[in-house]
Amino acid sequence: MAAGMLRLTLCVLFIASVATLDVPFFPGAAIPNPFSRQASPADIQLPSRAGSGGLLAEFSQRISQKGVNGPNPLEKVGRQLTVANAALTQAVKSLDLDKYPKLFFAGGFCAAITHVVTVPIDVVKTKMQVNPGEFKNLNDGISKIYNAEGPRGLMQGMAPTFCGFILQGALKYGFYEFFKDTLASLTPPEQRREGGKLPVPQMMLAASAAEILGTTALLPFESARIRMVADPTFAKGMFATLGKLVQEQGLKGIYGGLIPIWCKQVPFTITQFLVFEFAASTIYRELAKRNVDDASAKFGTAITLGCGLISGVTASLVSQPGDTVLSVMNKAPGLGVVGALKQLGPGGLYLGAGARAVHVTSYIVAQFLIYDSIKRLCGIPVAGEQAGKKKAIPEGRVIKAT
Repeated sequence: MAAGMLRLTLCVLFIASVATLDVPFFPGAAIPNPFSRQASPADIQLPSRAGSGGLLAEFSQRISQKGVNGPNPLEKVGRQLTVANAALTQAVKSLDLDKYPKLFFAGGFCAAITHVVTVPIDVVKTKMQVNPGEFKNLNDGISKIYNAEGPRGLMQGMAPTFCGFILQGALKYGFYEFFKDTLASLTPPEQRREGGKLPVPQMMLAASAAEILGTTALLPFESARIRMVADPTFAKGMFATLGKLVQEQGLKGIYGGLIPIWCKQVPFTITQFLVFEFAASTIYRELAKRNVDDASAKFGTAITLGCGLISGVTASLVSQPGDTVLSVMNKAPGLGVVGALKQLGPGGLYLGAGARAVHVTSYIVAQFLIYDSIKRLCGIPVAGEQAGKKKAIPEGRVIKAT
């Protein structure tokens, strides 16, 4: 089932990313683009290799066959799924699959470690959102919680934080790289940006899909964490909290905040990755123009640190409203998104923004430092590094886009 869901996700990404490309065939393969104005219906045939797609290929064939005897809106869907499945099969086979387990490990490790370390900041931020006016600022919150409850009070929700983010980080970082590489292999060179990079919409699609998968794994643990912090008397421990939430509210108890957490996490991840990559690419490119050799080895840590700071602050501000709404909804069971928005008002959406900006920026910087360090140890280029190497390639030599 997991493999089928991944293939379906890739097909949806493929369909969304190529819908605007007006080229009759994809580069490197005799696979037609069903969205191209240059491609006729007769061009769109089932490639012989598409049969390896299993149930998805069979499903798309059956949908297409329903339109043989007359017009049927499902016929177009079937053709799109068939072409997407065949193209993705070829694209995935061209990838270096050995690196992705390392990226999944690096993502899970850096996310879990950094979120556990910053739990005290997150505790104060959550309490400031669910109990406005309780603390004057971050330092006041840490001091009062420590005096009243000791170190244990500052580490409330540590278990669900670790479990949730080791899953979320692995899926988010690993699948972002995987989806990005897959879409890059499917995008014609003329549609790419300078340096052979993916167009921004495709990068946003890759980040969104990866975060949606990560959020699905994270949400039950995040719901438990917020309830444990907002109401320490609700239940004892992570599993007891999860069990009581399901017992009292059903699946809505752990997935009721799906829409607001998507509203928070998807823009957050898009901003985090895109801002970081654009900033890193710009710096490496400028260093290359100044003939700085091996900039990654000399200044890699400083570049990651600076770009992480920019990325963290920006992502925090973009996703703050969704984070506040989610906290209020978890405090008041049954309260919907609209009700939470009415209760907060426009100004209330940025409650605890200062504490959250410190929290988010600290763990984003730490995550990128750990993530890039592991990538370098494994011989995997870090974000932006390739932009600095383009300058060293002699003129007239063909550069293969990555």
